Amino acid sequence: MSAYCVGKYLWPELVGKDGKYAVATIDRENPSVKAMIVLEGSVVTQDFRCDRVWVWVNAHGIVKRVPVIGKRSSWAGLSGKQGQVAKVTIKKENPYFDAIIVEEGFVVPLDYREDRVWIWVNKRGIVIKVPLIG
Repeated sequence: MSAYCVGKYLWPELVGKDGKYAVATIDRENPSVKAMIVLEGSVVTQDFRCDRVWVWVNAHGIVKRVPVIGKRSSWAGLSGKQGQVAKVTIKKENPYFDAIIVEEGFVVPLDYREDRVWIWVNKRGIVIKVPLIG
């Protein structure tokens, strides 16, 4: 947990659930934030805020991404960048995450952790997979 924001900050258990149910759950579990439904493909501000959670849903209203305080739960734009740049970017955008650089071929634990982001790099230190929470 970061010193920046208070309360629960991540809801992986809501992926696949109804968006309205997700908003109600988030609002109940962390009254310091406002959960807002966003349709996939919509444009949103990219600033980090402790009082906001985007609940990304598909056309059927089903949650498609892990709702998280701040900005995002995946970083597609970091593929092809230097691993250290990716790590700094992720930590700056969401200080909750433990961003870990891993060289391809290394073995990592298979458990899911909501505060961890694996940054997979090649031997030159270039990000080869989209960093995701897990």
